[in-house]
Amino acid sequence: MLALAYPPARLVVPAFVGLVPLLVFIAERPAGPAGRWAATQAGVLTGLVYFGLQLYWIAAALAPHSLLGVPAWALTVALLAGFLGAFSWALHYTMHRLDLPLALLAPLLWTTLEWTQGRLGAFSFPWLGLGHALTPYPVLAGAADLVGGRGLTLWVAGVNALLATALLRYRAGRSSSVPHLRPGPAAAAPLVAAVLLAAAPMTYGYWRAVTIEMVPVATVAVVQPNIPQSLRIHAAPALDTSWTALARLTTSSASQAPDLVAWPEVALLADLTAQPELANALADLSSQTGAPILVGAYGSSQSGPDTKRRLFNSAFLAREAGLDETRYDKRRLVPFVERVPLWPTGGRFGGLEHGRTQPLFLTGGHNPSTFGVLICYEAIFPNLARSYRKNGARFLVNITNDGWFGSDAWYGRTSALWQHPAHLTMRAIENRMGAARAANTGISMFVDPLGNTRQATTVFVQDLRVDTILTTNESTLFTRWGDWLATLAAITSLALVLAARRNHHPAS
Repeated sequence: MLALAYPPARLVVPAFVGLVPLLVFIAERPAGPAGRWAATQAGVLTGLVYFGLQLYWIAAALAPHSLLGVPAWALTVALLAGFLGAFSWALHYTMHRLDLPLALLAPLLWTTLEWTQGRLGAFSFPWLGLGHALTPYPVLAGAADLVGGRGLTLWVAGVNALLATALLRYRAGRSSSVPHLRPGPAAAAPLVAAVLLAAAPMTYGYWRAVTIEMVPVATVAVVQPNIPQSLRIHAAPALDTSWTALARLTTSSASQAPDLVAWPEVALLADLTAQPELANALADLSSQTGAPILVGAYGSSQSGPDTKRRLFNSAFLAREAGLDETRYDKRRLVPFVERVPLWPTGGRFGGLEHGRTQPLFLTGGHNPSTFGVLICYEAIFPNLARSYRKNGARFLVNITNDGWFGSDAWYGRTSALWQHPAHLTMRAIENRMGAARAANTGISMFVDPLGNTRQATTVFVQDLRVDTILTTNESTLFTRWGDWLATLAAITSLALVLAARRNHHPAS
């Protein structure tokens, strides 16, 4: 049920009920080590199924390119299932030692689980938290501007916990000496509470949708060249093919007078820092188009006592006068794909270097606007988008490849092609700012501050979309305070586990 809540299924409702079976099972386990072990096993099994289905695309995407594809998927799923086992253990442990209600503990601990997944340094992987199931219907996710995506997780998990409580009370009544006892007030109370809890943030979302004032800031063209991954592994022919497609599509956007043209992540498979002829060609193309071009390519620099060149996954801004001095180097690198965690840079398996700064770029046009760049899966990290907004960005541009996520054949199109853009939608809602997405193979699209997507492309076709970016002048509570509710939930959860450890009862 939980896996069906996310794109591409977009059923949403399962997110509000998918945890109920696990929560009921945990609550019905007896106190003591045996019950706690049974709860932990159930959590691990649930995690293996849930994350295995949600993340199957890791194996499907990497297996054609590496023998490590399937083991990487299996290891990722196993580690995340371990987190869910820890959640189940902690829930059973605190329920029986502190005698606190399921409806309080479950949402706190589940939110802590997601909060922890996003704070593991190079191993962080906060892919599709429970709150992100709401992004296909952004009005339902409107409260993210107050509490962020993980705050929505607390809400959705809370509804699950109240429904589980109602079911537990109903089953307790059914198993009494009166075999046909109906639910009655004891079961009705948490059921009514679940309905009210579900309704309150939804009502806020509808209110925000009609009260937010959006303003246009820039006309942006997003280019989708659709260069297959099978070609991109050969740098020289890929560069020629990519340039031909990118130049043709970019030139065709001139008639719509964009203020910015955005190319995908590493659209040019070359170190643009070390190839002045490419930089000159980009300047000529910018002149023909009448707009600066945001270019995904590799960048490099020399640093350290060994003076070796460090390679980055970068974003450059090319204008008629040449490349801007400012460039953005990707800060969050994909583990084991772009860089092996904890491995020294420059070694055989060192891969790419992490970026250190988040500069703002300026569009062209009569009234230039500031924007920030997120490269590929950096869109899954809330703090990166929030930092841009706090520092004055008017909108976001997410450049990505996504060619890894499947192939043109219908059976080769993995769910990641639809899951990945959902994160950018949440970032737009959290900060009430517009965003543009340029993806090599799709989905390229525009997102407004309400979370509505426009001009979304079909995957695996060459395409160009031009639209006006809308944003707001608001600074949301999430922008100002960050992940405050999820952090509070994590601190509270830790305090409860420590309190349960002190409150020892032999039977529990």
